[in-house]
Amino acid sequence: MTDRFDEIGTLFLRRRKELGLTQQQLGEKVGVTKSEISKIENGRGITFSTINRLSEALGVSAQVVLKPAGTVSPDMIHYIVMSLGMFARRYNLTKKEACNYLARFKGLDFSIRNYEAEHQLSLHECVDDMAAVCRRNGGAVS
Repeated sequence: MTDRFDEIGTLFLRRRKELGLTQQQLGEKVGVTKSEISKIENGRGITFSTINRLSEALGVSAQVVLKPAGTVSPDMIHYIVMSLGMFARRYNLTKKEACNYLARFKGLDFSIRNYEAEHQLSLHECVDDMAAVCRRNGGAVS
């Protein structure tokens, strides 16, 4: 079970397409507009209520798992800030633009999940890895 809203939206999108439903048709089943379905499939506007309603309409079950929050070390924060800054410089972006891009195309999530291996590489290699992950997820920075 995934625990990220953008990933949940992608799962709903995939299931809707499996059933051959348009966003309009699914919206009518759930009682929301086509644009709301689009937002949900892109990981925005998702609540527990919409998860339940969409799950029922799509014939799937949803499960909520609560787990303790992990701790983040100062070293990890430093690594993320440094790699984000280098990514921004390499692609001529502001730090905010780089952060938004990396979050949208999962480069930031990759860096956090793989911190133990990635922080042992050079920052250039880390930026290369983040860019590759983003490209695989639809990003267009080159």
